[in-house]
Amino acid sequence: MSKKYNYDVEELRRREYPHMNNGVYLDHSGTTIYAKSVVDAFAQKMVANLYGNPHSENSPAKLSGDVVDQVRLKTLQFLGADPNDFDLIFVANATAAIKLVAESFRDLAEKTRERRFWYGYHKDAHTSLVGIRELTHGNAHCFETDQEVENWLRYPEATTTAMGFPNRRNYYHHHGPPHGARHGPGHGLGLFAYPGQSNMTGRRLPLSWAGSARHSRHLQNTYTLLDAAALAMTAPMESVFRDVDRAPDFTCLSLYKIFGFPDLGALVVRKQSGHVLALRRYFGGGTVTMVATLGDEVWHRSKALQQQQQQQQQKQQEKESGAAYELHEGLEDGTLPFHSILALGEAIDVHTRLYGSMRAISSHTAQLTGRLYRGLSSLCHANGQPLCHVYHDDDHYDAGPAAFGDPTRQGSAIAFNVFRADGQYVPYADVERRANSAGIYVRSGGVCNPGGIFTLLGYEPWMTERALSAGHHCGSHGIGIIHMMPTGIVRASLGAMSTRRDVDELIEFLRVTFIKTVAKKVSSTPLLSTMTSTSTLYSSTSAAPAVHVLDFDEDEDLSLDHNNCKSATNHSNTRAAAAAAFSDVRELPRPPRTTIPYHQRYAATPPPPPMTMASMAMSDNDDEVMPRQYPMPPPEGVCGAFQAVR
Repeated sequence: MSKKYNYDVEELRRREYPHMNNGVYLDHSGTTIYAKSVVDAFAQKMVANLYGNPHSENSPAKLSGDVVDQVRLKTLQFLGADPNDFDLIFVANATAAIKLVAESFRDLAEKTRERRFWYGYHKDAHTSLVGIRELTHGNAHCFETDQEVENWLRYPEATTTAMGFPNRRNYYHHHGPPHGARHGPGHGLGLFAYPGQSNMTGRRLPLSWAGSARHSRHLQNTYTLLDAAALAMTAPMESVFRDVDRAPDFTCLSLYKIFGFPDLGALVVRKQSGHVLALRRYFGGGTVTMVATLGDEVWHRSKALQQQQQQQQQKQQEKESGAAYELHEGLEDGTLPFHSILALGEAIDVHTRLYGSMRAISSHTAQLTGRLYRGLSSLCHANGQPLCHVYHDDDHYDAGPAAFGDPTRQGSAIAFNVFRADGQYVPYADVERRANSAGIYVRSGGVCNPGGIFTLLGYEPWMTERALSAGHHCGSHGIGIIHMMPTGIVRASLGAMSTRRDVDELIEFLRVTFIKTVAKKVSSTPLLSTMTSTSTLYSSTSAAPAVHVLDFDEDEDLSLDHNNCKSATNHSNTRAAAAAAFSDVRELPRPPRTTIPYHQRYAATPPPPPMTMASMAMSDNDDEVMPRQYPMPPPEGVCGAFQAVR
């Protein structure tokens, strides 16, 4: 990324993003920010034309229908997907796209002998992908590493039984194998899903898996679902769709993560795989050609199913039959959000005019991500303790620094936690609150990635069960630290309109706020809560060396010399000590369960017995109120509340 390119983005920010001038926005993985020109162009179109419901036949309705068709084609072209090979279904968001695929597989599986489908998903999956397993009747498996996926794709017949598939084994243990059931996904209907990019760490996963699954003779009935919501934000999607023979069968996206506005999602379907969706049971709005509601016999005629039947006929016969339907017509229930689709067309045009190509955005954000990683890694307390720990997958990164800045391996998001000088974690929610008070907007918590979050934080399966029992829940308002172990992370994510200034301000905020060696209180007023910003409690007199990312050369080697941060408390040792003490967490009373508890199903090691109250470690930091820890008497009413919700 040249300095001129960054200057151009700075100019673009002043002209197109005036609504971003009052803060530093670093939550682009949630949604990126829309350009002023998109709103102006959309408003102009809205007042210049009359748009009707596209299901009608009048002129305003036909105009809306034409707009929808044009924008659908434009979106496929923007993504690099050939309209002859792919179809696009408009949905609310990526989760809605995933749900559509999952329910279609469930409905199709009920027509098979086994009456269920096999489902495999990567541990880095968003909760929307994880949720599909609940439709499989226990016939699901979580792949814990990339290598496990590679082994399965290379030797599916050998590894299917060897892996054991814990959910299926548990189901068989209680119910016995269903009549005619075979071991392994290759013999029946199957779905393998994974993210193109971790929404937690930004790590990019191999895109080759979809093609490998399709060309495996043992996995001919196993389809692939790619969650590209995080990937598409800053990556050119042509690499996904360029080769139709190796493209995923289904790809879901959240378009607002690319353009900021409108709030739309999309499901891109490989047309040769569309028959899987055509047999879904639910129908609504314009997805049917005829419905019978009166009399003893009720039936309906699906456009999606008719489209699949028409594909098997000759073109001349299709013309003579009258109407030829596209796959999307049988899957878009009810009236489409045609005004939002109109806005999407304007967003694509403006995005292309402002940024040129997604490859330029990818290069820009990759350089900023490398700059952010170097800045976070350079910060340390006066005693040598690193201020931040950046999370990454050790199985994937041969050398952590080398991946940050390489768009083939790393997206534009970084997950980290902040340490005190004594090596103890600062609660992630506290970091987010203080950043928000300073006008810096990040995200914290579990970020809807349960497999990734608990793996990288070093949790055993039984520990997640105990954390739930103690009262923790996902989100920024959960218990931030349970007996010295964090339950979430802080995530900073960059977008097309992010700048070096954004990165530098975050680094400077962390340095000024959390590095305190010669701390001087500006007031004798007692600290009321950890929600109070440290900038109002301490002067910025710090004896730690000030290292600014502004001093870094963008062309320097991305490997980092950590001589400035000779850790007094090693991160791995801190995590190990916290895990050893985690058994002190106290479980709350819970009602009987009908299924085997999570820690008994999956535990690699049994949970140790609870420790005594005297064993709980206390903080030596008198200046801050420690976050809520366990064991402690549960808050009044918590037990009853837990029984009520379970």
